[in-house]
Amino acid sequence: IRHLSAAKKEGDVLIVTITADQQVKRGPGRPIFNESLRAETLAALGTVNYVAIDNNPTAVETIKTIKPDVYVKGQEYEKKDKDITGKIYDEEEAVASVGGRLAFTYDITFSSSKLINDHLDVYPPETRQYLKEIAEKYPVDKIVEYLEQGKKLKTLVIGDAIIDQYHYCESMGKSLKEHLVVSKYLGEESFAGGVFATGNNTAGLCGEVDLISVLGKKDSYDDFITNNLQSNIKTKFFYRDDVPTTIKRRFVDSVTSRKLFEVCYMDDNPVSNELETEIVNYLDSVISKYDLVIISDFGHGLLNRKLIDLISTKAKYAALNVQTNSANTGFNLVTKWPRANYVSVDEPETRLAAHDKHGEMKNIMRSMLENLHADNLMVTRGHRGSINLDREKGFHETPAFASKVVDVVGAGDAFFAYTAPCMALGLPQDLTSFIGNAVGALAVQIVCNRKPVDVVDLMKYVTRLLK
Repeated sequence: IRHLSAAKKEGDVLIVTITADQQVKRGPGRPIFNESLRAETLAALGTVNYVAIDNNPTAVETIKTIKPDVYVKGQEYEKKDKDITGKIYDEEEAVASVGGRLAFTYDITFSSSKLINDHLDVYPPETRQYLKEIAEKYPVDKIVEYLEQGKKLKTLVIGDAIIDQYHYCESMGKSLKEHLVVSKYLGEESFAGGVFATGNNTAGLCGEVDLISVLGKKDSYDDFITNNLQSNIKTKFFYRDDVPTTIKRRFVDSVTSRKLFEVCYMDDNPVSNELETEIVNYLDSVISKYDLVIISDFGHGLLNRKLIDLISTKAKYAALNVQTNSANTGFNLVTKWPRANYVSVDEPETRLAAHDKHGEMKNIMRSMLENLHADNLMVTRGHRGSINLDREKGFHETPAFASKVVDVVGAGDAFFAYTAPCMALGLPQDLTSFIGNAVGALAVQIVCNRKPVDVVDLMKYVTRLLK
């Protein structure tokens, strides 16, 4: 209220805009109050003349529409270099372009994120205590500095190409003639999945990213893939004859968003000896220039013995994610790799590779770390968070932060894509795990691989968590 009162003194009419719900990037469970209630509350204040809900991602468009004489922000924005979004510069330029000026209010302020964290039971006590300890140890500015180091990494991402497709359907009931449920097609979306999802998330943190994969000559989807990769990714594609690029088509109920069934268009036989030799020769000629090699192994035919041996022996820093899925269960275990610096797998994949369904997880991880000759092993555990084993520092457990799950597809790829550069940079074990779980919490809010986790959104969420 004091902020608004101070703002009103700058002019005759006070117009207050609020961010639309869909543009709030503060992580799961936000905003606490929806846009209508927030707008209604502000409109009830006598100081405020008009209230508008801004559906734009930034204030720039609204500034150019309203053309204010004065654009007022809180005093925390006066130090522009502390704005993690960097948008304050764009806003100042926009208000100047319409003949206005930027002003700041100086009065008592309260952080809504801190009030919510302190007084609402958003997380259980154990998680709140964990976040308090991280906040005391790592100021947000320091975390930003750590993540900025990723821009200096020259990174290679290699792995299996996958196009994820969601076909949205509406149930029409049971067929009268067959034992099946009939659904009506409503629409579809395609996403760059597999190694492309890993690459897109990595590109948010690393300045220079190269990507190697194999596409099918039949229905290659190369234009679609190129158009759906981040601008700082350079690709090197090889092609297999007479097979399509792998497509995983999921049929999704449009009301519940539940996946009904999946059809795969794929040939997961190993690539031919000739093609494997071509890929090996190319990779051997370039691998030495990369600070970090990120491997996304989905077990669809690309990463076979020659490539595995080459990467394991010649990568300066190898970060490995080996996935178990319906097409490769039991045949694509992380233990097929002789070495990696950093390994990230989920708990079922870990137990499957260890042939141990019920054993104590820490014991399994100790054995796996030795077998893989790894420096660091990360095991993700869904709603139970993650557990990390560092060869020198031992174990570190991190709770999960997600309070709402939209779609788990792609969340593991995002987690891996962000933690791999952190590990390569030598970031502290607890901070890397915290960042990974924060990324995971954001990723499960995104439908499939519709978009990568944005590093600015990540920092907004981290700021909110640690206030």
